[in-house]
Amino acid sequence: MALAAGLRPGQPLAQARSLVPDLLCVEQDTDADDAALHELCCWLLWLSPLPALDAPDGLYSDTTGCAHLYGGEEAMLSLVRTRLSEKGYACSLALSDSAAASRALARSRLDGACVIPPGQQKQALDRLSCSALPIASNTASRLNRLGLTTIGALAALPRAPLAKRFGAELLTCLDEVLGRQAKPLSVVQVRDRISLSRSLVEPIGTAEAIATVIEALVPGACALLSRRGEGARQIDFLCVRVDSTVQAIRVGTSDPTSDKTRILRLLKDQISRIEPGFGIEAVTLTISASEPIEAGPARPVLSDPEDRQVDTVPATLIDRLINRPGVAAVYQFAPRFSAWPEDGQSRVSPDNMAKSPFASQMLWARPNTLFDLPVRVQVTALLPDGAPRQFVLKRQTHRIAAADGPERLLGEWWHTVENYGAIRDYWQVETTTGLRLWLFRKGDGRHDWSGSGEWFLQGVF
Repeated sequence: MALAAGLRPGQPLAQARSLVPDLLCVEQDTDADDAALHELCCWLLWLSPLPALDAPDGLYSDTTGCAHLYGGEEAMLSLVRTRLSEKGYACSLALSDSAAASRALARSRLDGACVIPPGQQKQALDRLSCSALPIASNTASRLNRLGLTTIGALAALPRAPLAKRFGAELLTCLDEVLGRQAKPLSVVQVRDRISLSRSLVEPIGTAEAIATVIEALVPGACALLSRRGEGARQIDFLCVRVDSTVQAIRVGTSDPTSDKTRILRLLKDQISRIEPGFGIEAVTLTISASEPIEAGPARPVLSDPEDRQVDTVPATLIDRLINRPGVAAVYQFAPRFSAWPEDGQSRVSPDNMAKSPFASQMLWARPNTLFDLPVRVQVTALLPDGAPRQFVLKRQTHRIAAADGPERLLGEWWHTVENYGAIRDYWQVETTTGLRLWLFRKGDGRHDWSGSGEWFLQGVF
């Protein structure tokens, strides 16, 4: 709105008020801006365990290994934009191989988003203005006077004359943006979250040494969680290498837990993703997301160690699956009340398993094996409600020795028009060869509107 009224950054206040007489002027509160940016950076922990500040109005996030959790890199950026818009922020996003390149791309494209494929950041940066680099304004002006208006033109010049005229700072910025030199990020940690750090006497680099450090930190974190009555839902393990870069792994749990053995197993499974480089000199274990542990119904005490192990297998298995690279989601099947048996299950996420409604107990027995789709069969039976005598499946005739039924099920007329008045009559039958099957007929055998009268095989007992 200010730009549309003719105002410009750096304009004298008296001139601005002459253009807009009722201009509202508020003195900038730098401390409040810094606090708001830090709060937003802490909020960004949901995206990856490595958020960092780019004052005064930017944020970094190392999303290595996180994109598959959100459906890919483009979908991830779209989700970030949506959530920032919901918080009232306008943003420009960029994703590339290096933090400096992403910064330059984001600051040169207002209200935009771009994903640079691996190894192509130089081509994306060639046409950008040198002002996109984090250099002093007088340096940018001197480059502009020399005709060096783009990063591509600057990168094509010999390095020695540039260093002699503009200093080593310009070459450092150029190397960082082109990916020749890594730019260490100052990762932000939330103060009220459980976080344990260790500085190592000597750098470590083996999987066994990293596992030893994890074993030293996890018990303390679990003890703090127990004191709060909380359980971890998301754990970050950060490794600071000797070159000041950070390697991070993140694991999540299907329900709040403070079980030391369970958390140790999850973290150790991810050690292979850590690249120690020339060595790791410091580590930090952070509980980045936690929830209160709700007191559930009392469970029987299991004296047998094997029974205790079986009781904890499902949660551990779910945790290991959801933390495996490439797995986007894990679901469990839960019983669901439905008129038709083939719709009697629903997919629920593990954390909603306890909240899913369970089907009421049926008076009639249900088969052990239920087909996804009923199989069409030809049945000989007396209308309207006679028991089936025999049926033909795949050109083979099966004679029925005994039958029990019918069990009548009515369609869910409140869902679809097709189910209005729909009827199924189910029979439990046993063939002369000993097979126990579940057959049903569409319709009541009297009215055409209740069903077609065709027979189907639904399951096997």
